[in-house]
Amino acid sequence: MNNRANPTLDFAGRMALAEPTTVATDTKLRRWSELTESMTAAVAQHCGGDVDIRLLSAGLGPINSWERNCLNLCKEAYVREIELSVGGVPRLIARSLAAAESPVATYLQGLGQRPLAELLYTDPAWERAVETISLRAPSDLPGRGVLWCHQAHQQKLLVEEFFLPGLLQS
Repeated sequence: MNNRANPTLDFAGRMALAEPTTVATDTKLRRWSELTESMTAAVAQHCGGDVDIRLLSAGLGPINSWERNCLNLCKEAYVREIELSVGGVPRLIARSLAAAESPVATYLQGLGQRPLAELLYTDPAWERAVETISLRAPSDLPGRGVLWCHQAHQQKLLVEEFFLPGLLQS
């Protein structure tokens, strides 16, 4: 597939190569990297429109060593990647990872085109880690990672969100 015809797919390819960084967050990004509420709702409000979710990929896939450490996995994971857009402009891409054979993977599979926020912010069994992981993908694509845990079965979910130029220019 030619990713140059679809810039979002090019960004999505870079998203899988992201690494944690200690570089200070750009002041334009601080609001987004430190957000503790629903990213979907915040983007919709910021951009003044309805959010559209496009599923880019979903299924079993390899993960980076730092992701493996966060999730305490030794194999591949279930990975869901989406594009979030408002007014036809891509604003954010996200990558969600969970143990392949876990109830969390089943939750992710059931989302389809719906935002993950519908699950995380409506079910009180989900608890968000306090610490946010600053991420940087190739070509300086900025992002963040947030670890979640489902209290009933103690399964983890890693959510990575990357801020596209369309979000920062609005």
